[in-house]
Amino acid sequence: LCVIGAPPDLTLIRNHGNVGDELIQAGTRRLLSQVLCSDVREIRIDALPSQRGHTALVAGGGGWCRAFHGLPRWLPEIEARFERVILLPSSFDTAEEEVRRALARTRALVFAREEVSFAQIRELCQADLAHDGAFYFDYSPYLREGEGVLTAFRTDEESAFPAVPRGNRDISATCSCLDEWLWTIARHERILTDRAHVMIAGALLGKRVEYAASNYHKLPALVDHALR
Repeated sequence: LCVIGAPPDLTLIRNHGNVGDELIQAGTRRLLSQVLCSDVREIRIDALPSQRGHTALVAGGGGWCRAFHGLPRWLPEIEARFERVILLPSSFDTAEEEVRRALARTRALVFAREEVSFAQIRELCQADLAHDGAFYFDYSPYLREGEGVLTAFRTDEESAFPAVPRGNRDISATCSCLDEWLWTIARHERILTDRAHVMIAGALLGKRVEYAASNYHKLPALVDHALR
């Protein structure tokens, strides 16, 4: 919040993603309600060609890895249209050349959401460390005792497994909205997952969460930095 300050206008740029990304954005909106700015806009990234302004916040997420790295291609255009750019807390895998190249060229302030990513980017760009936007969400309406096990492993290119367990429900891909996704987690007692935000939401809702890594460092690093 201190870094954002009170710019003449502020634009939050949302990324394409799954329901877990909606949790990041909802938590980020709650955090940004404290920003002293008279004009706060929110746009989808594909609306960027019609936008200009002073300060742009790029919503946090996992779009900076081998499986998903569309955001590095948008970064130069964002910087061309806004005087100041801040990338909100995200995970980064600089082994992906397109990610490394974009960060090495950017003038943006880049926030990592865990220390492994921070160590990778701190020599490439202006970098800092802060919590994932999901930690600012208000989980209190969803707090309840649950029953049974939710098995929620990912079914996309970021999975490290050749097959998902029997009875798997990849709720981040199949739930129609954030409310349905949160209630699905809330109704269970134990969560098995390799989805970062299923893990975070489950932990903050008081569930027993057993996690496995996806195909890069994101989940173990988030646990070590923010959930331990």
